Amino acid sequence: MIDRSWGRGAKMLLAGAGLTLCVACSAEVPYEPEPAAVEPPPTVESTPPASDTEYSAHTAEHRDDDSHDEDHGEYAGGEAHVHGAAELAVALDTSFVTITVDAPLVNYGLSEKTKKKSTELEKYAEGLTELMGNARCDLVERSAEVRRSGDHAALTLSIVWDCKRPSQLDGLMFTGFEHYPAFEEVGAIYLGEEGESNSASLTPDSPFLPFGS
Repeated sequence: MIDRSWGRGAKMLLAGAGLTLCVACSAEVPYEPEPAAVEPPPTVESTPPASDTEYSAHTAEHRDDDSHDEDHGEYAGGEAHVHGAAELAVALDTSFVTITVDAPLVNYGLSEKTKKKSTELEKYAEGLTELMGNARCDLVERSAEVRRSGDHAALTLSIVWDCKRPSQLDGLMFTGFEHYPAFEEVGAIYLGEEGESNSASLTPDSPFLPFGS
């Protein structure tokens, strides 16, 4: 049977030897804590000013985006917004003839950002169309309405005539080409009381819309 006191003595000898070894190691290489690394403050890099060439290209790009081409594509209602173009409709109901003209404001030489009231724009209906024939028509009403969608604006003019002899109507002449040179083409349609209709593409060289076939 092994003496327990011997076991305790052996453990103490091993612990002493380990302590001596640690002291020896520490004597050979003294411990020195490493200094904490000091990070330099972050540098703020200034963005160099754009060169004249870069600025010009950037400006031109935005100018192209903001410029108004003749064809603005489609906007909210799905209608085409084309400078120089317009739509015209003529409807006959008993003795009344209603003429509606829809076109971009620029066709009348107006800015699409104009702040004019509708009552101020009614005057643009004057000289825009002329009924042809011996129908003896009197002006009953005219109105104007500006429609906006984003940067685009169009003017809708409505003119109502009361004709004593509607059967004598031959057609309509779009005289707006003479007063407003910005008009280039007008898509026109006539709807008669008996269901008859006629359509035409009016231009400065061909401004007449016949009511008959």
